[in-house]
Amino acid sequence: MRWPAFVVALLTACGAVSAAGAGAPQRVASINLSADEVLVDILPPGRLVGVTRFADEAEHSNVAGRVPATAYRFARADLERLVALRADLVVVSEYTDADFLALVERSGMRSHRMRGLGSLAGIRAALLALGDAVGEPVGAQRLAAEFDRKLHALARALDGVRRPRVLYWSQGVTAGAGTTLTALIEAAGGQSVGSELGLAGIVPLGAERAFVADPDFILLGNWPGAQESLGDDPLLGQLRAVREGRVLTLPNELLVAVSHYTADAAWALAHRLHPTRVPQPQAAAAR
Repeated sequence: MRWPAFVVALLTACGAVSAAGAGAPQRVASINLSADEVLVDILPPGRLVGVTRFADEAEHSNVAGRVPATAYRFARADLERLVALRADLVVVSEYTDADFLALVERSGMRSHRMRGLGSLAGIRAALLALGDAVGEPVGAQRLAAEFDRKLHALARALDGVRRPRVLYWSQGVTAGAGTTLTALIEAAGGQSVGSELGLAGIVPLGAERAFVADPDFILLGNWPGAQESLGDDPLLGQLRAVREGRVLTLPNELLVAVSHYTADAAWALAHRLHPTRVPQPQAAAAR
């Protein structure tokens, strides 16, 4: 990604933002929804100066309605806005552009990248690492302990259960190995059909292959029209799971959660897959 020459010159000549030294960052900006959810739950509101615009959207975020009004809402990675906010730590995702990160660090701002979110262990480690980065290790440890408690209780409830085959489906895309969605399905007492098919990551899956896979359940987000579009497809509508009413939907904010709220998503899905073992979902971690 190429940035305007005047931005590079400004950062180089003026040192627009100075790092906060060895102390805990006092002005933290997030351009990563996973970080938004963690930071709202562990960081004093006055220290959170920016979040993604998705943090306010109930269909995407588990902290909608609880984000400090004073925090700027980022629609995209915006270097000039970060400079104007005087952020001393910028929290980015695993996929944030390397050129953008180089300019962030050139400006004097520190950055922290959340990594390894494709597994439950990775989510837990990233949560603790973020707590250390922002100087709130105790708050992060509290969230991690609750995350562990919920998942351990769920594992005990599901011990020895028969694991139905679950296919995640979203407009022709599914989830294979190395994804939070597969980790979620497995934690909820299911078997991921995408992983079973040898797929890795979030990848396309044709209707024909989905039909041949013949999953026991299909998992959807509760986007408007999602279930209707599945039933209206001439091939997918004939799937045994569709005909027999075994299409499950989860609230989108839980389905896309890649944070400590993934434990709540696992409980919600386990309740749908194994209602006699998991009679009701647990309450969300920090609402």
